[in-house]
Amino acid sequence: MNLDRLLKARTVAVIGASNRPGSVGAKVMESLMASGRKVMPVNPKHKFIAGLPALPSTDDLPKDQVDLAVVVLPAHRAAEEVRRAAARGIPFIIVVAGGFSEQGEQGASLQQEMLRAAQDGGARLLGPNTIGLWVPDDGPDTLFVEHDFSLLSRSGCVAFLSQSGSVGVEALGAASPYGYRMRAFISLGNKADLDECDFLEHFRDDSRCGCVAMYLESISAGRRFLQAAREVARVKPIIVLKAGRTAAGAGAVASHTGALSGSHRVVEGALAQFGLLSVNDDQALLDGAKALALCPPARGGRTAVLTPAGGYGVMAADAIDSCDGELNLAQLSDESRKRIRQDSLEFASVANPVDLTGSVDDDMFVAALGHVLADPQVDLALVMCFLAPPGLSDDLAVRLAQAAQASDKPVVFVAMHGEKTAALCRKLTEAGSAAYPSLRQALEACRLLVRRGRWLQQHVQNSLPPTACGGM
Repeated sequence: MNLDRLLKARTVAVIGASNRPGSVGAKVMESLMASGRKVMPVNPKHKFIAGLPALPSTDDLPKDQVDLAVVVLPAHRAAEEVRRAAARGIPFIIVVAGGFSEQGEQGASLQQEMLRAAQDGGARLLGPNTIGLWVPDDGPDTLFVEHDFSLLSRSGCVAFLSQSGSVGVEALGAASPYGYRMRAFISLGNKADLDECDFLEHFRDDSRCGCVAMYLESISAGRRFLQAAREVARVKPIIVLKAGRTAAGAGAVASHTGALSGSHRVVEGALAQFGLLSVNDDQALLDGAKALALCPPARGGRTAVLTPAGGYGVMAADAIDSCDGELNLAQLSDESRKRIRQDSLEFASVANPVDLTGSVDDDMFVAALGHVLADPQVDLALVMCFLAPPGLSDDLAVRLAQAAQASDKPVVFVAMHGEKTAALCRKLTEAGSAAYPSLRQALEACRLLVRRGRWLQQHVQNSLPPTACGGM
């Protein structure tokens, strides 16, 4: 199914648009207009909304000329407006309201009525109980909750599907100061019609999408989902946070979306078998997706550590040794050590971890990274990008990112610089590299890259595909 008229909608009707500050109808109008869409408000009580002429009825929308309708009316009115929108030839409809399947049998019946109304008119439905979607490069923003994604890079490659709108928005808000290259954000809501399978299949063929991240509380169609996921995982990584792992969590899922949450052990086993990478919290979901989108998979766990601060090299060695064998310190070849020594200070440590010391300069750092990545005994590199040493300049981040992208091995950065830490992480991310403000986050990203590479080697013969979206 082609979702272009949803994800790249140019003309959008807002049914229930409003002038009342702070209302859902007003916020949707504001978001859509800011995203450069042609917006057609519908409300019989106003002649103008947000300075645009308002239509008195959905029936007055031009036939076959609107790509998307956003219905911001209460649940008991939504089904009839969905029917009218579909009759006007609108192919996609987003229903914001709650009060459907998550509210019991009566709500579930109302949801089915609304779905039939869409299907009878040939329209597809996103929601209900959704905040909609946001496609920063070339699509609409329908989000009505407060969100400031101004720090997110607009050259995006992570498609984020979230069954909970709030989880998605808050997670992205927390991630954005450190750099995040977002392809699309989609709030799935109750998944009455469009679900994770539809979007997985779409983003499989999107060359600008390098990774699909998902927060799911339930899986709509298990067999179809796993089949779709396996096909996608062959060409790009999928990372999943599956909520409802405990009895208490499963009960909360039912009250949130009206869906049942399956056995956690069964789900986890199936996800791993079909190539999906699982994590346990929202930070790991966003961090992992960034690394998987920007870095090639690792051929193994042999890790080289490069640092200008010896203490962090020691901590990295301890942490790597505690990774249950998934990561291990690479044994650098004699030739690599010789080359690093030639291009660095005589008192630098050229064993792994490679400690370039606080007297390092940009050229030494970049050269050392090149030598480490050229070593056949190294599968991936963990680089401490600290700019405190006086010989390091603001240009180092971009130069290191360029050196990383010249290799087919993944490089993950720990970037710290006091109050400028977020800006340094963002600079590296915008240059096409995965950077994190802590060693723990960076190591978890490394482990996911190793798991990704291992699955590909086991299931996709002679295939370790490169990342789709490295540099800017």
